[in-house]
Amino acid sequence: MSEGFNVRFISREEYRPAMALCWRVFCEFESGLTGREGMESFSRFINDETLYTVFLNGGFPVIAAFDGNAMIGVAAVRMGPHLSLLFVEGCYQQMGVGRALIDYMHGWLLTTRSWLGGAKLTVNASVVGEGFYHRLGFRDTGPRTKKDGIDYTPMELEL
Repeated sequence: MSEGFNVRFISREEYRPAMALCWRVFCEFESGLTGREGMESFSRFINDETLYTVFLNGGFPVIAAFDGNAMIGVAAVRMGPHLSLLFVEGCYQQMGVGRALIDYMHGWLLTTRSWLGGAKLTVNASVVGEGFYHRLGFRDTGPRTKKDGIDYTPMELEL
């Protein structure tokens, strides 16, 4: 619990609303930087039925931050471990929600490292998110690159 919100793993029924939150925030903050190809690529990723099946089978852990009953932020990790989603509603940014999501995921990863493999959490940080990740201790592992229309900088954080 932090700043009046709580963080927990989402339920099956919360998966689609979580992906909708990611889409809204992506459109608000990233769409001007990615163009059509990036928008389509991200939409395919969050709407992929195979990914949903992996989530249902426990292979794509998704957590969310809530202000009361309202979902205000989402984070998800894939094998590696690799942080593949981290989005916070615009009106809740710079209030500690993103940090709380990372802290929760970090704590969970420390207890499940053998399942995920690796002693580092990686992320492909968007241009918008680079400063945030650096403030949390992530370090660049390569130059900014572009894939599927999305610019990102590969980063990692020791677990």
